Amino acid sequence: MRFSIIIPVYNSEKYLKACVNSVLQQSYKDIEVILVDDGSKDRSPQICDTYAGQDKRIRTIHKKNGGTADARNAGLEVATGDYITFIDNDDYWKDRYALEKIQNQLQESWADVLMFDTINYWECSSKYIYSSHQCNRNEVLYQKKENALRHIMENGLLYRAVWAKVIRRQLIRKNNLYFVKGIRNEDTEWTAKLLLCAQSYDWFEEAFYVYRKGTGVAQTDRKVTLKEVTDLQNILKKYIHIGKNLGENNREFQELFYSYLAYPFAVLMGQIRLVEDTNKDLESFAKRNANILKYDVDPSIKKVKKVYCILGFKITSLLLKLYLLR
Repeated sequence: MRFSIIIPVYNSEKYLKACVNSVLQQSYKDIEVILVDDGSKDRSPQICDTYAGQDKRIRTIHKKNGGTADARNAGLEVATGDYITFIDNDDYWKDRYALEKIQNQLQESWADVLMFDTINYWECSSKYIYSSHQCNRNEVLYQKKENALRHIMENGLLYRAVWAKVIRRQLIRKNNLYFVKGIRNEDTEWTAKLLLCAQSYDWFEEAFYVYRKGTGVAQTDRKVTLKEVTDLQNILKKYIHIGKNLGENNREFQELFYSYLAYPFAVLMGQIRLVEDTNKDLESFAKRNANILKYDVDPSIKKVKKVYCILGFKITSLLLKLYLLR
């Protein structure tokens, strides 16, 4: 079994070596590492080329800057592995045996998608934060897709981030699972498409992916823009409509799909209070579709729904704004 690890690279000379080394040091060796230099202006292109010259498993692609989605697509076009996963250029893997263990699981299940939990690392305080939630693989493996997704969602562990998943390449190619270029929240959009076509799931019970936060350069460290919020609104608008058309025979999956969308919807409620030049259409859309909060399989949405039912839209969105500012 071969894994393709796609790493979009942009101005990451400070963190790139730690990222790539954490992959190369894996005990499982049948991998290809695709470094996609997205028009970096620092020393990242040279670092990528150095790695490619030292290890035949590494391939470097240099392209004009087009954003993370475009860089990931470039990696997907050339990937040859049986399974594909992603890692952001400022993150890293903490366990050198993680891929070997995942390979052992997928050799057994050959699931469309394997998911896992992640670790938050706050650079400013050098603190690792582990999730208090945990899924049981037996509740996911060989289960009907609705049962598997429900178990993951009930534990609050169905992440939008693409790097918290290992995906069968055949599924990506067959269903044209590429990223929409030029939008923010592209992970939310891509994972929605993934849920619509994946039929089988597996779960890896150990957290090994370290999500680096508090660096000042990550997307999550930047000020929320009107475009970002509008992009999220358009994604929600599109997939709420798709959810409505899932049909009478897919009620259980429809509930879970809306439950997936409820989390980014709650994010939208908070973000519309974060942008200074927000417009009435955004708030009107959010108010019209607030009933999606009733799909509360995710425990965090249960809390938001309770606050919304007691305090209404305005106060709930203001509280969500404060939560996002933490």
